[in-house]
Amino acid sequence: MKITSLFSQSLRSIWSNKIRSGLTILGIVIGIAAVIALVGLGKGLQASVVDRIGGLGTTQITIRSQNPERQTAERENRPFGGRGGFNFSNTATESLTKTDYEIIRENQSINLSSPEMTSQVDITLTEDAKEAVAYQLYGVGIEYFKIQEYELASGTFLTSDQVKDEKKVVILGQQSAIELFPVNEDSLNKKIFISGEEFIVIGVLKEPSNASPFNNPAENIYTVYSTWLNLRDQEEFTTIVADVKSEELVDSTVEEINASLLSTHGIEDETEADFAISKSADLLDTISSVTSSFTLTLTGIAAISLLVGGIGIMNIMLVTVTERTREIGLRRAVGAKTRHILIQFLTESILLTLIGGSLGLLLGLFFSQFAGNILSFGPGRGGNEIQAVVDIQTIFLAVGISIAIGIIFGMFPAIKASKLDPVEALRYE
Repeated sequence: MKITSLFSQSLRSIWSNKIRSGLTILGIVIGIAAVIALVGLGKGLQASVVDRIGGLGTTQITIRSQNPERQTAERENRPFGGRGGFNFSNTATESLTKTDYEIIRENQSINLSSPEMTSQVDITLTEDAKEAVAYQLYGVGIEYFKIQEYELASGTFLTSDQVKDEKKVVILGQQSAIELFPVNEDSLNKKIFISGEEFIVIGVLKEPSNASPFNNPAENIYTVYSTWLNLRDQEEFTTIVADVKSEELVDSTVEEINASLLSTHGIEDETEADFAISKSADLLDTISSVTSSFTLTLTGIAAISLLVGGIGIMNIMLVTVTERTREIGLRRAVGAKTRHILIQFLTESILLTLIGGSLGLLLGLFFSQFAGNILSFGPGRGGNEIQAVVDIQTIFLAVGISIAIGIIFGMFPAIKASKLDPVEALRYE
C-alpha cells in the first residue's frame, strides 16, 4: 500500500468520527500542553535564577563568621508580640577581625574586598520624632559597591577618609529615599537619625535590575563599616565579601585565605573553624541543579495526564477495530496481508496522537507565554517577568512523545486487528 494512500485512508477514518476523534485527541492535547508549558516555564525560571545569581559574579567569594558549635539563644525578660513574658534572642557570631580583613585585602589574587554587616535600625527625620521606621543598615567598605555593581542615581560613594574618621554618612537605596523624603524633594545632604544619632545623606543608589528577591538594595541604607561598628559597640565583622581577579584563581585564592585565617585564629582542626568561605559559583551550580530537579518533577507529574490520554487512544482504537471487523475481513479476503492491517491501524493511532501533539504544542506555547507574563521573580511588583523558554528540543520532545504514545498504545489494537480470522471477520455482524 502506498504511503499517500495509507495516510489519506487513515485521515478519512478519523474524520468520519469527528466527535469521537476530537474527544480522544483532547486527552493528548491537554497532556502535551501541560508538559510543554511546565518545561518552558521551568527553563525560563532556571534562566531567570541563573541570571540573578550570576549577577553576583562567578569570581565573588564570601567569608562569614560561624559558631563551630550549635548556635544558642539567650532568654530575655521583655515583652514579646505586645504581651508580657519572655523572648529568646539570637546573637550573631562575630569572629572576623580587622586583621583578617587586611589579610584578605592584601592577597595578590584579590581585586576588591569589603566588610559587610547588617542590622535593623530605627530611622527618623528629626531627633525628637515619636515614631520611627525600621530599615536594614549595612556597614560596608568603599569597594563594596563595585563588588555588587551598584550605581549611583545621585551624590557620591563612600570614601576612605570617611572610613578612617568614622563619619556618620549614609547612602540610601532608591526605595528608601522615596519613602523617607517626598518624590520631588532632593534627599542629598539631608539629615536622618539612626537610633537617635544624626547622619547626613551623601548619595542615592540606582535600583539594580538584578536585585535579589531576598535582599533588595533599593530598600536598604548603607554607611561606612567603622561607623556601623561604633553603633553596635563591637569590633569584629560577621561577613567579608571579595572579588577575585579571575575565575581561574578562585579555588587557589579560597585555599590561601582559608589557610591564612586558620593560622591567624590559631585553629588546627579545620572542622572547628569559626569562619566559612563560600563561592558564588557553587551557589549558582546548586540553584541550577535545584531548579532543574523541580522542573523535571513537575514535568513528570504533568506526564501522568499523557498516560490517561494514551489509555483513551487504546480504548478508542479497540472500539474502532470492533466496528470495522467486516472491513478487515473484506480486505483480508482481497489479498491484504497481516502487516498491512497492522500498519493501517497503527498509522491511525499515530495520526491521532500527532494531531493531538501538534495542538497541544500550540496550546502549551500559549499557556507558557501567558503564565510567564503574569509571573515575576523579584521583589514586589517590579520583578522581571519570567520568559518561558521553548527551544527546538522541547518541540522535538512534543513530537517524540506523541509518536511514542501512538505506537505504544496503538500497538495492541493494531495487533488484534491484524490477527482477526478473515472468515470470522466477514461473518461478524
